[in-house]
Amino acid sequence: MMRQTSILLCTVVFLWNTGCRETVDSRLEFEAPFSVYGIINPKSNVHAARIFEIKSNIMLVHPDPIDAVVTTTLLDTGEKQAWRDSVVQLDDGDYRHVYWAEFLARPGETYRLNVVRSDGVQSSAVTTVPPPVELEVLEPDVLKPNQALMPLFIHGAPPTMPRIDVEYILVGFAEEGSVPIFKPLLFNYAGKPQQQPGGYLLEIDLREDYSEIYRVFDSDNDVSTDIIDLRHMNVTVHVGDQNWVSPIGVFDENFLVEPGSFSNVDNGFGFFGSGYIESVSFRPPVELLRWAGFYVGGENDSGR
Repeated sequence: MMRQTSILLCTVVFLWNTGCRETVDSRLEFEAPFSVYGIINPKSNVHAARIFEIKSNIMLVHPDPIDAVVTTTLLDTGEKQAWRDSVVQLDDGDYRHVYWAEFLARPGETYRLNVVRSDGVQSSAVTTVPPPVELEVLEPDVLKPNQALMPLFIHGAPPTMPRIDVEYILVGFAEEGSVPIFKPLLFNYAGKPQQQPGGYLLEIDLREDYSEIYRVFDSDNDVSTDIIDLRHMNVTVHVGDQNWVSPIGVFDENFLVEPGSFSNVDNGFGFFGSGYIESVSFRPPVELLRWAGFYVGGENDSGR
């Protein structure tokens, strides 16, 4: 059940990821009680936040209860919701305290999270649930020479789209054989949608992406470049609240996982926001695939 809430954590909010650096750097001189990493997801009725007590080293997590009471307050009405602690043991034997609550969050609602220690010292964060969006796959212009742009329209007014994943599900064949080899490749299109009336237009450049896809196939000694077949594409748009704005303009996980580098938590550090994902799958028209360079059966005019 908790895993339902771990979407849209985009390099920053790691409810389950153990790869981020979690040792508090003494140079940061934190006197705050807690770090918080969590999300309110309007597409789920279960929400989660990973809570750490800030001490000399927050990697030392024990399974015993921690000194924290976690609540959210719906600021529009003053209604409060208590969050319950659950202890998750990771594969390496380490523990995480993941607080969770079950309620329905609606677009436009503003919540304040409070994490309070027994002496009254607290960390807090505020988030407003973003509005819904709808993804529409548009018909591409297949007559433009030397172009292979696949348009996708994002209907709505998302405050931020911190990550847009464009996944190519590809099939090649082994050298000297007919064994199919599946190769999913992911491209990040964050920052590329252009705002238009009613939403944003995202143009996926199949021709440009094909150059990188070909390079990946060419560098693999086990797969041939003679046939690169695009079976379908998956586009996942991460929609976040107004807090999902990186201080360096891009979501560079090597920068953002550093404690204190990106935080909206008062008297603490970490990130507590709201957001969700929308996804769509499709296969571009054959004419567009041919312009890009993909194998479409028979004679393949790749344009290379």
